[in-house]
Amino acid sequence: MPEGIEEILQELVDREKIREVVHRYCWAVDRGTLEEIMEFFDDDSCDLALGSGQRYTGKATVQSWYERFIQNREVLRHFIHNQIITIEGDQAFSKCYFEATGEVQGESIVVRGIYEDTLLRVRRKWKFVEKVITMDSSDPHEENRKKSLRAAQPPSRLGTFATLLAWILPS
Repeated sequence: MPEGIEEILQELVDREKIREVVHRYCWAVDRGTLEEIMEFFDDDSCDLALGSGQRYTGKATVQSWYERFIQNREVLRHFIHNQIITIEGDQAFSKCYFEATGEVQGESIVVRGIYEDTLLRVRRKWKFVEKVITMDSSDPHEENRKKSLRAAQPPSRLGTFATLLAWILPS
């Protein structure tokens, strides 16, 4: 725990910079380019782990996953909730809930989950060295529910989940 005013101020600045990294990452994933996404990952060491058990180690492998992901991205907007940040020197840990709305293969969906990030201060910038993405749930968007009700068919959770997996885990 910081004791002096300078340490307190530095921790506050670091927290805000980390918050900014996570928010800018979301913006880049939603609308940005592959290069913009990869700017948030450390060049020397980075891992991406998905709650499904898949793990991608090394920047080239992580970049390859994101390249496939953004090729499948049609419309995506995601939001961060209840972010908690712990700082230990030049290493930090951030965890937060996310909620994403989007369109995948013509189907509107809502996805909820958790980001658990380990960041490292590299040349005065915070970079992801590990990003763990765990999905908690997914639902068809309200628009799809209304279409389904008009067609007198309940929304297909299995179909939505299969579509979501195809979106999150591109082949």
